[in-house]
Amino acid sequence: MTQRASIPMALALIITTLGFATLIFVQEAKSPPLIYGAYYAGTMILLYLGVRIWLPHADTLLLAIVTLLTGVGLVMIYRLTYEVPGVENLATTQAVWILVGSGALTLTVLLFRDYQKLFAYKYLLALAAVVLVAMTFTPLGYEVNGARLWLNLGPVNLQPSEFARIALVIFFAGYLADTRDLWAATSRSFMGVQLPALKYFGPVALVWAASLGLLVFEKDLGSSLLFFAVPLLMLYAATGRIAYIILGTLLFAVGSYATYLLFPHVQLRVSAWLDPWSDPDDAGFQITQSIFNIADGGLTGTGLGEGFSQTIPEVQTDFIFSTIASELGLLGATALILAFLIFVYRGMKIALLAEDDGSKLLAFGLTAMFALQTLVIVGGVTKAIPLTGITLPFVSYGGSSVVGNFIITGLLLVVSENAGKQPVEEDKEAGEYATEKVTA
Repeated sequence: MTQRASIPMALALIITTLGFATLIFVQEAKSPPLIYGAYYAGTMILLYLGVRIWLPHADTLLLAIVTLLTGVGLVMIYRLTYEVPGVENLATTQAVWILVGSGALTLTVLLFRDYQKLFAYKYLLALAAVVLVAMTFTPLGYEVNGARLWLNLGPVNLQPSEFARIALVIFFAGYLADTRDLWAATSRSFMGVQLPALKYFGPVALVWAASLGLLVFEKDLGSSLLFFAVPLLMLYAATGRIAYIILGTLLFAVGSYATYLLFPHVQLRVSAWLDPWSDPDDAGFQITQSIFNIADGGLTGTGLGEGFSQTIPEVQTDFIFSTIASELGLLGATALILAFLIFVYRGMKIALLAEDDGSKLLAFGLTAMFALQTLVIVGGVTKAIPLTGITLPFVSYGGSSVVGNFIITGLLLVVSENAGKQPVEEDKEAGEYATEKVTA
């Protein structure tokens, strides 16, 4: 598992440096790009060196990918908000969140190298996840663009679902690892799908329903999809029973239709997806502008700083992929997607190499959540699926998302460290055995 990622890490830093250098000439920017570039490079180099020391067998190629994604995101956020009234400091804020995320990853690595202890607190983590989501209904919560997702904690605004979903993945990984045999083989059935006894099925159903129900009433469509789909995929990974996927898909279809009927906010999103051209100046404005920008980029793009994606509202969050496709073209957008695919591939490889069920399910769940989030937002801005309003991991502007994804990376690193130790220890034992045999 040991990976020498120094070359990919250097390439990621070079790409980001070239991006900031381009902005200096194109936008006639002054010293700030150099400051942001140096700040970002120093943060990521220190993080990389620390992980190499603390986790010598971990898959540090993940850090190289994270460096590339955060660097591209920081360049694009600076480009989109440079000398724009009211949003001049977004790149500064994003740089601070990258530092906070790096600190969160460091704490994850230092405190949870023995991450399996987390499974002992799985019920507490499940409760914490539900409480985090429920806090948005308190006076601390507030609504943005029709969805009640945020907490106002004085100088800091947080989206608690970003952290709640990590807690839920840990809960499901620990719980399914303990009960997978009972889920895989049982005589009870519902609609032709075998189910375990209520005492085993109940905790999963309760936590799942509570978190998902709260998110639906928050009108947080993106997180609702992730909270539903990721545990379902983990259940399939634990049992290998396709019947759970079929039943879950049917329940999701029914729930989606009910949500559509109940909430005008959802109806507006679906209408804008089906026919944005019917109201291109209002409900369909974002998606039509996104399509125009992607089409304008062509194969090679208009050039960094030369697009017109600033016409899209909230472009630095929901539609930053449209800017990348516009200014870097199909080639640049494809390269970015390949970076996401490499992250997912490494995460799945970590899951396969892990020895115990809990570690496998934890790595699989975290990677599946990362992959689905990427798929949903890219699909949304390209009009393949309805737009759900979640961020592109590591790239979009947003503190909660950045910190949450750094924590996910930290957990994958500690799982890969544990998996990477096994071949080393086996080789060491084999060498000692061979030495003893020769000596004898």
